[in-house]
Amino acid sequence: MITDIGTLGELIDRAAATWPANEAIVYQGERITYEVLRNRANRLAKALLRLGVEKGDKVAVLFTNLPQWSYAEFAIDKIGGVVVPINTRYSRDELCHILHHSDATTILMMDRSHGQDYIKLLKTLCPGLENCAPGHLKCDRLPFLKNIIVSSPTGCKGTFDFDVLMAPNSDQSLATLQKIQLQIKGEDVAHLPYTSGTTGKPKGVMTTHHQYIRFNLGFINGIGGFTERDRLLVAPPFSHNFGNSQGILTPAFCGAASVLIESFNAKQCLKLIEKERCTFFAGSPTMYIRMLRDEDFSAYDLSSLRAGLIAAAPAPVSLINEIKDRMGIGILVNGFGMTENSVGTSMTRPEDPPEILSETVGKPLWPDYEIQVVDVATGETLPEGKEGELCTRGPLIMKGYYKMAEETAKLIDNEGWFHTGDLAVIDGSGNIRITGRLKDIYMPGGLNVSPEEVEEVLFTYPKIKQLSVLGVPDEDLGEVGAAFVELKVGETASDREIIEYCQGRLAKFKIPRYILFTNEFPMTTSGKIQRFALRERAIRDLKLVT
Repeated sequence: MITDIGTLGELIDRAAATWPANEAIVYQGERITYEVLRNRANRLAKALLRLGVEKGDKVAVLFTNLPQWSYAEFAIDKIGGVVVPINTRYSRDELCHILHHSDATTILMMDRSHGQDYIKLLKTLCPGLENCAPGHLKCDRLPFLKNIIVSSPTGCKGTFDFDVLMAPNSDQSLATLQKIQLQIKGEDVAHLPYTSGTTGKPKGVMTTHHQYIRFNLGFINGIGGFTERDRLLVAPPFSHNFGNSQGILTPAFCGAASVLIESFNAKQCLKLIEKERCTFFAGSPTMYIRMLRDEDFSAYDLSSLRAGLIAAAPAPVSLINEIKDRMGIGILVNGFGMTENSVGTSMTRPEDPPEILSETVGKPLWPDYEIQVVDVATGETLPEGKEGELCTRGPLIMKGYYKMAEETAKLIDNEGWFHTGDLAVIDGSGNIRITGRLKDIYMPGGLNVSPEEVEEVLFTYPKIKQLSVLGVPDEDLGEVGAAFVELKVGETASDREIIEYCQGRLAKFKIPRYILFTNEFPMTTSGKIQRFALRERAIRDLKLVT
């Protein structure tokens, strides 16, 4: 296993030198070795340098789980750029916000996926795109964006062709790239993932090379290690830290293969595990459930599986036992992570019984990942067994929110403790049990949704007078959104009408599942809506199972 590196660019170089002929990526009929992956990343890195991308420049990446994600990530890492992951399910407004707020100068992207035309979407943001020379975009909404690089069989005027840039080119020597790589430090920001956070618009989380390296080494050691014989199938999207770390970075530390699935599909995952003899699967409880419930589950040979990660939402003991019994996964772990905490804070260990996996999120990954539970009212540290807000400290903490010093200061106190907003109890063995959330974020399928962000969109609907958005339990996704809506006097509307209004304005996973009409909102003495009381009402009225 590779342990002594300082940057993510160095990671792919070392992997290619150590395991040049090993399969690094398997996607459909293509088998890409570590040597080929490194060479393609180098070509793209040199192309980005030719386009004027410099150290510290923000470079957005919009792909599903394709090999291009790996090429782009390692290329950007090598030149000291900052990767800005873009969720392929984002709406136009969400894409615009992230590109604008991050000051992205460049975007590498696919042209379309699952019915979404990203070129058309980008043209609505930059209507003069086709009249601009590639590399010289002039867009009022996105003044920093200059380079649009598209992977497309048909191409697009005003953009660079991804495959052309990936072709061998002698204009820039490898020595020049290597010289630039030496200038990159482990404490430099490597990625700027955007999270819904606690209020309103998504916020960019500044995460360093060193933080991603530490997390992956901690995860690999915690699960008992991987070898060059392992084959990892990781279903979460690479635009999310969960999928990105386990699907792109973790294999490279060990010379293992990453078997790609473009987006989660239960039957396709089962087929790939059998065909590619996958040894590891990572996904949310929802993903495991959908595979186990597939009508053809028993027909697949899953005997190659030996380990798994189940994360992003709680999993009952019955599910953990079923995964072990029916999928044959002997080593199953879960964990707790936040984008602001460099992917992961804690995880269970292979020897932990199902009850620990179900009821806790394990122990910190490293001894210098400090944790404590504090009294919500006084801020005083609480003893084991007492519930309070979970706080973390140490090298896992983000450098801060990009261009949002005030928001950063609200969550990182003067002693360096990051306030997660999660209620927790730490038991006598040091395991963390998450008991609730101070914040109102809810997580359909493990993806963060800020109620305020959804409310901002719904408040633009002219018929709505008052509303409140919150999360409610769902047997499949863990949580889904519900919106309590009060209409203006004289107005009428259906729940379908309001849901359709959200389409195209919000990513699908952010659109509320339920619309509940009301004229009464429980309020605090300071005039704030009590979401917890509305949640109880929704559970009762919708007859949901908690």
